[in-house]
Amino acid sequence: MVHIPPKPKNDAEFLEVMAKIIFISGFRWDLVHSRWPKIKKAFYNFNIKKVADERVENLLKKDGMIKNKAKINAIIENAEICQDVMKKYGSINNWVKIIQKNNKKEPLFNPTIREEMKKFNKIGHTTSRWLAYVVTRDKKLLNSY
Repeated sequence: MVHIPPKPKNDAEFLEVMAKIIFISGFRWDLVHSRWPKIKKAFYNFNIKKVADERVENLLKKDGMIKNKAKINAIIENAEICQDVMKKYGSINNWVKIIQKNNKKEPLFNPTIREEMKKFNKIGHTTSRWLAYVVTRDKKLLNSY
């Protein structure tokens, strides 16, 4: 069963959606789903500043955490990237809107939303499609390669 999360309303929700996509990639959906409340608590409800300041070793010790050092590290690094985006654009949602606007105006000279999502760690070809779809709800992204 595919579960599509709601469109993120704020920066913390964006990081949460991305983290869930990262964990689901390579693990059973039901395992991630069953542990998600504890994972969310361990990541401070995806407070970007707190996650960016956290250490992998501390998160590995948290109750209910999926013990995958590479994925946890990627989420911490992605929180740092989110901080940079927020500093430059005010919020993740503003950044997404600017990407879409610029790409619509001059598609040959501006990156697509999928290309921009690949700047995050552990977000690749397939996962960038899902992340871009979740933040935009543009159904064309689900059919593109």
